[in-house]
Amino acid sequence: MKKTKRALGFLSLLASAGCADTYYDPYYYDTAYYDPNYGAYDAAWSYAWVDPVYGSWYYSLPVQPRSIGGGQLQTSVDVNAAAAQLAASASSTFTPAGCATATSTGATVNYALDNCTAPIGLDQLSGNVQLVLSDNQGQLAIAATSTDLSINGAPYNLSLQIVGSPPEAGQRKVTITSTSFSPERFDTRSSESTVTWVEGSGCFTLNGQSRSTRNNFSATATVSGYQRCDNQCPSAGTVTVESTEGTFTTSFNGSNTIDVTTPSDNTRQYTIDC
Repeated sequence: MKKTKRALGFLSLLASAGCADTYYDPYYYDTAYYDPNYGAYDAAWSYAWVDPVYGSWYYSLPVQPRSIGGGQLQTSVDVNAAAAQLAASASSTFTPAGCATATSTGATVNYALDNCTAPIGLDQLSGNVQLVLSDNQGQLAIAATSTDLSINGAPYNLSLQIVGSPPEAGQRKVTITSTSFSPERFDTRSSESTVTWVEGSGCFTLNGQSRSTRNNFSATATVSGYQRCDNQCPSAGTVTVESTEGTFTTSFNGSNTIDVTTPSDNTRQYTIDC
């Protein structure tokens, strides 16, 4: 989300400023607010890396047949060629021109980012990101980590694994395992999600579940049907946070506000910058 840190930074204060729900720790509101955002970051990174090259590497890159069970043949991904393509596409993936430097060595891609923007909803990207590509039973897999990375002015720990699925016409699908989050908000976070989109659409749909902790608190968040397009607010979806205090729910409707419903059925509305 664009400039989210500035808008989201007031969340804990707002969550604890009311009357009826002051016994709920602000962490639960933070989870309902931030977790779908972190899931959207994971989805957006996947879109930025997979969409520009997916059809090319799957259909065109050199592949080598290998034997699998039953005497069948399965092709393997040329990860070196895929890495070279990712590095070459960095100048169009990250804007403005010149903000990103990318180099590939074998199956590894290194990015140096300086206040970059990338689709969908990745803004003010600065720091270093490394990708290591591999073959996962004939599908491209990507492991991403970061050093001194910030998103929207906030430090961000990027650590995720992406595995692609065979393309079906223009439909793209990846599965993501992630421990990415901002250390300013959570102590730990782990998630598994599925992201789908239509090639070149600038939109994705996210479904997943995550677990996070802060101090002595923990919660599980389930994101369902979260939809986002470039330069737009999330248009659909919910996040349900299960906690020791009960269930907190957030919904998205395409506007720049979200509703957080507490276990006592009170609803609080927060403004987001998107």
